[in-house]
Amino acid sequence: MEEKKSKRSKKFLEQPQYPGGRKALDEFIKVHLQYPEDAMKQHLEGVVTVAYQVNDEGEVENVAVIKGLSPSCNDEAVRLVRMLKYGKAHNRGYRLKSNCKLHIHFKLAPQPLAPTIQFTLTPARTTPKRTPKRQTSYSYSISINQ
Repeated sequence: MEEKKSKRSKKFLEQPQYPGGRKALDEFIKVHLQYPEDAMKQHLEGVVTVAYQVNDEGEVENVAVIKGLSPSCNDEAVRLVRMLKYGKAHNRGYRLKSNCKLHIHFKLAPQPLAPTIQFTLTPARTTPKRTPKRQTSYSYSISINQ
């Protein structure tokens, strides 16, 4: 009977990992993202894709925007990526850089709709002056849009 050979890990080199994983990275972006004021005024929403390298010490280098949205949103995405700090990668003494890509979503919070009230005032038909004095009556129509 042959003995099974123990399988070695196929990953010879480690990639630097963000502490806490993808969920922590998303939370970091959510907390530190500052929506640019000009983009907010224009109601601009979309995704900025940023490419960068992470060295063996976990530091972010060579940040570049691959797909932009607006200059202010691109600058904010680059600022966020430069703030990231990854964990160290131990690769048997080799100093390597890992290429990474990150999509940063710019999405405005939904604004509650304020109800609008519109009304029109139209005088009711009056009869000719043959009848005794009557006050003019009015009819109202009110519509509320939400």
